[in-house]
Amino acid sequence: MTNRYLIALGAGLAAGVLFVLPAKGMMAGVWLSILAPMPLMIAVLGYGPLAGLFAAVVGATTCAVMQPALSFVFVISTAVPALLLGWLASHAFAGERRLGPGPLLATVAALAIAAVWGMIAFVAIIYGDLEAAATEIGSGLREMLQRMKGVEEGAAIMPVDEFVPWLVASVPAIMAFWSVLTMSLNLWLAARVALISGLLNRDWPDLPTSLDLPRLALGAFALATLACALPGGARVFASSAAVALGVAFAFQGLAAIHRLTRGRSSRSGLLSALYAVIFVLFPLPLFVAAGVGVADNVKPLRRSLPNPSSSNP
Repeated sequence: MTNRYLIALGAGLAAGVLFVLPAKGMMAGVWLSILAPMPLMIAVLGYGPLAGLFAAVVGATTCAVMQPALSFVFVISTAVPALLLGWLASHAFAGERRLGPGPLLATVAALAIAAVWGMIAFVAIIYGDLEAAATEIGSGLREMLQRMKGVEEGAAIMPVDEFVPWLVASVPAIMAFWSVLTMSLNLWLAARVALISGLLNRDWPDLPTSLDLPRLALGAFALATLACALPGGARVFASSAAVALGVAFAFQGLAAIHRLTRGRSSRSGLLSALYAVIFVLFPLPLFVAAGVGVADNVKPLRRSLPNPSSSNP
């Protein structure tokens, strides 16, 4: 029991420090902060929700000491999603039935959508409405860019006056994209650490054959994509939902590709080339992967293939 909470103490300290690193002006901290949810998830997966909650309190306290203004942000953006996802990944979903990778990934997307929509609503309340918020934020951003050395009208791909409105309108979708990507990565890493440590209380799923999003997610994705044609604030809400669900379907598409290439002699080379292209052209190849994921969800592309052991990704 003592060791459990000592480890949770360390996890909370690590999460808090990682979260505030960017505010300390450390460039490497921007990338390290992506991993802030992982220690909390490990605490929940390996030692239970109470240990995870203790780690979250320690993390929030660490933030309050190092950067007080970020403590509340840490709780909302990192601690709550990490504890919820860790709990869902480690506990029964309905009786003895476990929450599978597909519904869990859909939950990640739903949490990202809820967070972004909450942020949009909060900003709209502060400024009166979304149009006023976009105008005010865009004005401040435009002044900042124009003061930056080397940033001149026409020097970039598009003029500043055209770039700024596009950037402001894209922020919610970018946040949704980043949230699903980073939370999914953290949950996978945390589960692998718990598995290697012998702390995971369930078998490791064969992701290429079990990562199937619920059909409800497909309907929501189609509806959100169509709603992107709506004007004004409705488009902002719809685009963030479409992007979050699109990233989830991109993961299903990658899982399908892993499944389809099993048994091929050139598999290692094909997958290496695939991830090299994703790295170089990121995020464009994910649009193709999302299309594969949608197709796999409508009519599974791998059902007729043999089901190998989960040790082979």
